[in-house]
Amino acid sequence: ITTGQKYSDRRILNCLVAAVRDNMTSASGKPGISYFDKVLELFKFASSKVTTNFDLWKSYAAMYLDIEGKEDIEKGIGYLIKAYHSASLHIEKSMEDFMKCTECSKVLHKYIMTQPKDSSTYAQHLQSLKSILQILITKGHKLSNSMADEDSEAKTLITEYLTFANERLQEVEEAQLFV
Repeated sequence: ITTGQKYSDRRILNCLVAAVRDNMTSASGKPGISYFDKVLELFKFASSKVTTNFDLWKSYAAMYLDIEGKEDIEKGIGYLIKAYHSASLHIEKSMEDFMKCTECSKVLHKYIMTQPKDSSTYAQHLQSLKSILQILITKGHKLSNSMADEDSEAKTLITEYLTFANERLQEVEEAQLFV
């Protein structure tokens, strides 16, 4: 991440999250968890400059979802939704972006479905997940249909995801009946 330019490096973002999550000792002997607030501050600054970077939003979400004792599921879900929206701009034409969106939907499903049912954001998160799954199912069909027959491996990945997404969509719709 650079402060003067709108650029971020996925590996560096992942390393920052891992250093805090795994409580790696810094060169100065400080535990990684002591950098939690500084890394959040960096991600906040960077996300204010680069609003559509999938890797940045995904890493920002991980800070709230993956670090023991620092969990804030609602914030993490919010940042994952932003990651999804960042990658969803070209999913009809880009297998890479489609796969990023499917990755987000799987993690979102994991956290939203385990959220307390009486949470103030549960119903809203269910609706967001439902919309994301519906969009990905539609876009996945379009992407698959636009591919050449030689792209059988990619088509298989899409088909597998569509099966997953349809099953999760059914779960979400059932959960919405009880909200």
